[in-house]
Amino acid sequence: MNHLLSKIGSYPFEKLNLLHKDIKPSKEVINLSIGEPKLNADSKVLDILNKETNSFSNYPPMNAVPELSEAYRQYLKSHFGIKNVAEDEVCLVAGTREGTFSIIQALFNKENVKEKPYVVMPNPFYQIYGGATTLAGGEAKFLDCPEEDNFQPDLDSLKSEDWQKCQILVLCSPNNPTGSVLPLSKLKNILDLAEKYDFYVVSDECYVDLYTSEKSCPSILQASSDRSDRLIALHSLSKRSNLPGFRSGFACSGKKTISAYKKFRSFHGVSVPLPIQKASVEAWLNYDFVAENRKSYNDKFSLAADMFKDKVSNVIPEGAFYLWLDVVDGQSFSKNILEKEGLIVLPGSYLSAEVNGFNPGEKYVRIALVYDFETTEEALKRINNLL
Repeated sequence: MNHLLSKIGSYPFEKLNLLHKDIKPSKEVINLSIGEPKLNADSKVLDILNKETNSFSNYPPMNAVPELSEAYRQYLKSHFGIKNVAEDEVCLVAGTREGTFSIIQALFNKENVKEKPYVVMPNPFYQIYGGATTLAGGEAKFLDCPEEDNFQPDLDSLKSEDWQKCQILVLCSPNNPTGSVLPLSKLKNILDLAEKYDFYVVSDECYVDLYTSEKSCPSILQASSDRSDRLIALHSLSKRSNLPGFRSGFACSGKKTISAYKKFRSFHGVSVPLPIQKASVEAWLNYDFVAENRKSYNDKFSLAADMFKDKVSNVIPEGAFYLWLDVVDGQSFSKNILEKEGLIVLPGSYLSAEVNGFNPGEKYVRIALVYDFETTEEALKRINNLL
């Protein structure tokens, strides 16, 4: 058995189940702990899926079918203004969870290194990044993300010698769980840093279409005038299109990186079934549906801000669909609100790493506003009872 498995801690939801195991809720339970959209998917997408069901009898190709590859490139052009993306600069992935895990394995290199290399990531962070790093044989190194700077990763919190040991920097913008968005100016600074210290930047952009300002979120790809092989963007239909069960997404980078990644996935990765690939084309190109979806989340954020205005400040994040609430003690609050109000929320400490005796998520809870407006309103009323 791989000895590195013993170095990975329990997944957040395993910890949550253990925390809640003896609690008997006093009200009907609403689970706000998981970032799984509960709103309906686009009927046009599902119609295509139903028409293509015969293709489930065929092995799907490892790479995207031509029309899906074209949809990726059209999306990048329409949404970010990124033109002339070549077919060999994109690669199908089974969602960004699989994508981030596998790209770290493909990029990480232990050959001819005296010390264990770093994979750098923000803290708090999506736990897959840490697990992927450990199983690749690397060491996770964490960037401070201070609340007073709206949870922006502090690039200066690492020393020059730390950056010299960095092989990969993993980003998530909008961030899970804080909702912080990296501005283009900072993405360009990150590219400069990557070129100075010779590391890759993997940008998990699965929430990039869900933002609360009038201005859309930038992509790491916009930081470079060409398709840099050191910049890798990962996109998914799960959040933007309410299709978490599709496991459908893509990676974009320079030709050399994508070629190597495709080789890795030809042995490691799982492909996406043909009916899902065909239906995904419509999902990537239906911008009106995504705009409506974004508005529904923003309406719920506005409701939360109004409801909590006398108790909590800075409720509305810059993006994604989570509330990241300061409740003093996340684990105690999570137990208390399940028992008294029937709500399941995730302690922020389960999404963070302890560094020098301090866990930056300890006083927070993550609350996923993934239900319809009426259910969300009821949940927010219950939260307000305990704030």
